[in-house]
Amino acid sequence: MDIHEHGVRVGKEKRRIQCKHCGKQMSGWYRLKHHLSGVGGDATPCLQVTSSVREAFRTTTTTTTGSKRGRSGDSKANEQVWCSYPNCFDFSSNGFREMMTTVSGRTIPDPHGSMFGEVLKEVEDHVEKVKDSWAVTGCSILLDAWVDHKGHDLVTFVADSPAGSVYLKSFDVSDIKHDSKALISLVDGLVDEVGVHNVVQIIACSASGWVGELGEAYVGNKKGVFWSVSVSHCFELMLMKIGEIDSLGEIVEAVNMITDYVNSNPLALKLVRDQDHSHGLLDMAVLSSEFEFFMPYLTVESIFRAKDELAAMFASSSDWNKEEEDIAISNLVNDSSLWETVERVLKCSSPLIHGLIWLSSANNNQHVGHVYDNMDVIKESIAREFDNDKVCYMPLWDVIDDVWNKLHSPLHAAGYFLSPDAFYSTGFHLDAEVAIGLISSLVHIVKELDVQVKVATQLDVYKVREGCFNETSQADQVSGLSPAEWWAEKASQHPELQSFAIKILSQTCEGASRYMLKRNVAEKLLLTRGMSRCEKQHLEELAFVHYNLHLQSCRAKLSEEQ
Repeated sequence: MDIHEHGVRVGKEKRRIQCKHCGKQMSGWYRLKHHLSGVGGDATPCLQVTSSVREAFRTTTTTTTGSKRGRSGDSKANEQVWCSYPNCFDFSSNGFREMMTTVSGRTIPDPHGSMFGEVLKEVEDHVEKVKDSWAVTGCSILLDAWVDHKGHDLVTFVADSPAGSVYLKSFDVSDIKHDSKALISLVDGLVDEVGVHNVVQIIACSASGWVGELGEAYVGNKKGVFWSVSVSHCFELMLMKIGEIDSLGEIVEAVNMITDYVNSNPLALKLVRDQDHSHGLLDMAVLSSEFEFFMPYLTVESIFRAKDELAAMFASSSDWNKEEEDIAISNLVNDSSLWETVERVLKCSSPLIHGLIWLSSANNNQHVGHVYDNMDVIKESIAREFDNDKVCYMPLWDVIDDVWNKLHSPLHAAGYFLSPDAFYSTGFHLDAEVAIGLISSLVHIVKELDVQVKVATQLDVYKVREGCFNETSQADQVSGLSPAEWWAEKASQHPELQSFAIKILSQTCEGASRYMLKRNVAEKLLLTRGMSRCEKQHLEELAFVHYNLHLQSCRAKLSEEQ
């Protein structure tokens, strides 16, 4: 594929190349190729190019890079070494120059040099474009907190919106983690920096520890910003509490014994893998690789699917040796009470796991409106698993409701109401929680009283399908568009309601975990001692470049999956 068909020379001296797909400018055809392919860090990935073009240049770029490195050795490789930026960099405490050494052993360009400056400028331009979009869509601040190996409490903040995700700042909160006023002041300062009018919600990574305490204290904060917990963490808590009901730990221990035996027995391993393929469990495991808390349930389900085949194997004396371990595993495989308990756990856990995988499978599924409806679908699926026997499923519903009622936000209910695919469906249910969530969201997001009145009036038109909503509410008009896109295209006659709906439906329900940020970068930034002010500034610039390129790469991959 000819690279010259995808760019055009610009500028007075025609030395810069502009991408024909997204309009970004860069310093040459080589960097345009990396920009289109999304490989390496020579340029920020193009988010407008088609997948076929991206794959074509990805193949040639990978091949060319490898061949150049082989022919020219380190001199050529060093020209490309700043491609380590979005991946990882490591530092030592012996001085700033050693901090500039990458994990590959090569030295990245001098931060004072023109190459790094050009990369920094590109990232800054991208960040500014994303920030410009917040006036229309708003943004969600995602909080990623952890404790490092020395016991420091650290946190990174990311601003998420449809236009992209942006790294904001990282903090060491070890000294203030028990001071709710200081924590609120820190978060409020960040919200002010982003813009109170831009921030719709904060999504935490946890409901426990100092993060949980901050969330409880932040409710009703004068900033008027909603606080919720990432949907994946909500599901994790639900699964954990369900596991407590049926002593999941004991079940997993028994199943792990069977799993260890299976992994050491070729015939047994083949039986289990055959069942995994027939039920799609291997694909599910790949999809859920970012959710480690799934894995015990997937292991349990995998063995459960193959229990009859394993029992048949043990029934045949020719296929195994009757040693002590064999007899112990045979007894477990033939323990009907074990499998009755396992089946009960899976009837509840499987709908939750499938529900979260669906929410995580594409960007369009992760907006706040889908999760509210999805929770109802999951609960109904669990009821059907137990043949609608309330005695069996109601305790499980209570567990789900207990977690969800504490951690969800009014935005989820408002998003459900404003999602046309949900609202105009026969299964839509307007209860008190949905109505209250809609009103609360309106009051928090729309500050002007006269605009609130206009939105309320236009909502009545939306509800009864009058005006432009008469035709656009039909199924063929709703399908194929995300809810935010539907409002942008179909509701221009009601600009106040349109703006309100777009701002809500542009928010995610997932937290920072989906981006799998490398925490060691923030750790080195926050905990490296003895640096000068200049060295500290350059280290902050490196973190800024690394995280924002990483986020761009993640968003590009997520876009490909849609």
